Amino acid sequence: VIVQFSIHSSSPCLFQMAVWWCVLFPLFFLTLSCVYPCCGSTPGLLQAYSYSLKSTRCTHARVQQLLRRYKEELLDDEQFEDIDLELQTIPSLSTDFYHWLQMKDWERLSAASQALHTFWAHLDMKRKEMEVDKVEQREAHWMGTRGKAKTSIPQGIHRIQTDLRDLMTKVNFQLRYVNSSSVSPTSPPALTRPVSPSSSHQAPSKSLWTSRLEGYVILRDLERYLTKLARDFILLKTKPSGPPSAQPSGR
Repeated sequence: VIVQFSIHSSSPCLFQMAVWWCVLFPLFFLTLSCVYPCCGSTPGLLQAYSYSLKSTRCTHARVQQLLRRYKEELLDDEQFEDIDLELQTIPSLSTDFYHWLQMKDWERLSAASQALHTFWAHLDMKRKEMEVDKVEQREAHWMGTRGKAKTSIPQGIHRIQTDLRDLMTKVNFQLRYVNSSSVSPTSPPALTRPVSPSSSHQAPSKSLWTSRLEGYVILRDLERYLTKLARDFILLKTKPSGPPSAQPSGR
């Protein structure tokens, strides 16, 4: 099996974290907008953050739409939810609010670059798995014959991968701008190492249902992560970044 599902429920923690975000996040930005002018970063960097925020929101909308369709067509339930399912190799969505506020710009961007690459790699493996799965292909074709032709779910995943690639390019450019990462902004994302030790040797006993649940978790957590990433870009374009000398030197 590519990854393991966690059997421990995290619903109390998720609920508590959601309450903190809903209460503290708007209050923080209200205070910040009153105390600091939005001029700590250069105009070019602020514009870059604005473009990244727009791209993040557009990608989030596409993921939401594909997730609904995925649940309806492959899980037979558009309202399907299972918060207990987790993938060990997906970045954790749990964040301490005060630590999040204190992160340096280069730390925030570096974490975003790594997380986007990880989700891109998971989507790539799942898309390729679905493309060679004749059962998935037949179902996607059957659904497409009802009314006008529409793209298959693997094609939808590929489009989201393109969006993530574009986001990674933007984030890596911003990393280079603040001179705090050795990541090349022009390097295309590639799965240079397995997501897990067994990812390159899939267990033949993995059921079709388990495979579909994996795809559900990837899309579900990507949707949640993009919500968090949008908050990152809002913060980056709102808070003062300080003088250039305060930025860490490149290594």
